[in-house]
Formats: sequence, structure tokens, C-alpha cells
Amino acid sequence: MAKKEYDTFVLTELSQVPEDQEMEMIVRDLTPADRRYKYRSFYATAMVSKSESKYPDLLWVRLGRGQLQEKPWSVKILKEVNKFSY
Repeated sequence: MAKKEYDTFVLTELSQVPEDQEMEMIVRDLTPADRRYKYRSFYATAMVSKSESKYPDLLWVRLGRGQLQEKPWSVKILKEVNKFSY
């Protein structure tokens, strides 16, 4: 199975992003099965690592103004979270 790719915005210092811990974040899917859904954003519970090979998928990190970081991180999406259900 090919690696999936996601991106996210980090609004704090990169050094403050917790690694290897479950955290809730907003990610965009860059490689959906149906290309009409590219850039679909969703809330997810995930684990991230600055090592590109630790988890199965890639996470491209953008800073607050949209600057793309040079190297991707790895991510493991544990589950999608529906923030809008009651």
C-alpha cells in the first residue's frame, strides 16, 4: 500500500509539538482515493514524529503563514474525530 500524505499547520514553535503521543489535530488529505476530495480537512487523533520513517504516512508541516517545511514528518492517524456531532 502506498504512503498517504497529509499536511497540517503548526502555530507554535516546532520544538513544542509533542512527539510519539496521541494528540488531536487538523490535517488535510493530499492523496485521497477520489481526487475530488483532495485537501479535505478533518480533525484526527494522531501520533507524529519528526522522523520521516517512524510512522506509515507522511505529514507535511506548514508554519502559521503557510511556509512549507523542507522535510516531511511521519504520522499515524489513529481515528477521525467528528467535532460537529452532539
